[in-house]
Amino acid sequence: MLVVVSVGCATTAPEPQPPAPPMRQVPSPALVPGTQAFMNTPGFWIGRHPDPDRLVMTYDRIAAMNARTKRHEDSILDIVDFPASVSGANLKAELQRGLRWTRWGGYYLGNGTRPDAAWWKRQEDNLDLGAIKANISVRFGLITAYCDHRALPLLEGLYQSDINLSFDRLQHDTLDIATPVAILHRSRDGQWLYAVSPLTRGWLKAACVALCTQDILRSYLWAEKIVVITAAKADLYADEGLRVYLGRLRMGSRLPLEDHGGTGRYRVRVPLRKPDGGCAMAYAYVQERDAHPGYLPYTPRAVIDQAFKLLHAPYGWGGQFGEQDCSRYLQQVFATVGLVLPRNTTQQGRVGRQIYRNPTRGNVQEKLMVLKDQAIPGLTLLKMSGHIILFLGWVDETPFGIHGFWGYRQDNGGTVVVNRVAVTRLDLGGGPSGTYLERVSTMRVLDAPDEPPNARPDRH
Repeated sequence: MLVVVSVGCATTAPEPQPPAPPMRQVPSPALVPGTQAFMNTPGFWIGRHPDPDRLVMTYDRIAAMNARTKRHEDSILDIVDFPASVSGANLKAELQRGLRWTRWGGYYLGNGTRPDAAWWKRQEDNLDLGAIKANISVRFGLITAYCDHRALPLLEGLYQSDINLSFDRLQHDTLDIATPVAILHRSRDGQWLYAVSPLTRGWLKAACVALCTQDILRSYLWAEKIVVITAAKADLYADEGLRVYLGRLRMGSRLPLEDHGGTGRYRVRVPLRKPDGGCAMAYAYVQERDAHPGYLPYTPRAVIDQAFKLLHAPYGWGGQFGEQDCSRYLQQVFATVGLVLPRNTTQQGRVGRQIYRNPTRGNVQEKLMVLKDQAIPGLTLLKMSGHIILFLGWVDETPFGIHGFWGYRQDNGGTVVVNRVAVTRLDLGGGPSGTYLERVSTMRVLDAPDEPPNARPDRH
């Protein structure tokens, strides 16, 4: 570390300074090493693509692929088909497992102290396990404001021993306006609901949900005409003049479309929460530049364009800070073409046509050959333990990808903190973890060829 000392006109030697402590983390420069400025536009990669405007799949094929993914990944649910009742014993066991998982994780509070027994007793009491009946009648609702989906019914976070507040271990996900949920339980303080979304299970603030029947939910979600959010984030307004702000929507969100609603905007329907907690439908407006009527055509160009709309967006573990982690980033991008991906990297690594699988770290030359011969830029996911990358293509003999990530390890043991969506070389990284390419265990292309009867994706 260089220490610059400004001494003005002093003639005596400066006082000796103690050695600097070893640096565990260093910030990345604006350009990640190995990436050049001209690589940070979608056009550069589209221009190198062998066939950027090829229609990868029609929406009928995409729907069939989505159905197959849902059959094989039980983490993806259609809330409109959720059962009307569930076992109370199973729910109680699920909530108890969640409490044990957090309690024995060795986590810290944001002030650097460990939660004491009294703190954990308060959390257990608020679960209100004694109120769970033998048979639970499920209620249904629609999200009316962007909200967190939590492991416990509280906003306070739990963190690992390095007290890195960027990783709240209670954060499961974030839910957008109009997300359907099945509600199974309420906290003792009445402020939280335990709910199942299409992708996650957890606690959310009751004030974020409008209760409705399953039939209302079905008619809303199955609207014939929709708009899909294609901006990184889109504002939602209550008036045609776009002055009364209602909230925000992330890329890939979809809403029922009424009409254009005037020049430069779409009129959509959104759920509102009534004072009694019930659901009312209202008109709202999104700017035309932020949305598309129906899904985008599934082409490499569309995917790469969408991926770069989130370039430099901050990293957000589980959706923290209103941002996205690596798997949510890819979910949002592919949702704009109608493709459904599971929530976490392990599950995403089982979707699509497998071109490579080997859990052994290393094998760089073998992986380079597969990337050159079989990977399709903009359509190929590179999965490794705890992370996933969208393959972009080649510059000279070096493969590149785009991904949302916190940082990467160096050979000296330190971590370079990037904390955003960035374009990087796949040979970035080092130390015991190895480079990204060394860590890749699975490569899959999201182009869903015809599947043989009874075929299942590799679940190992």
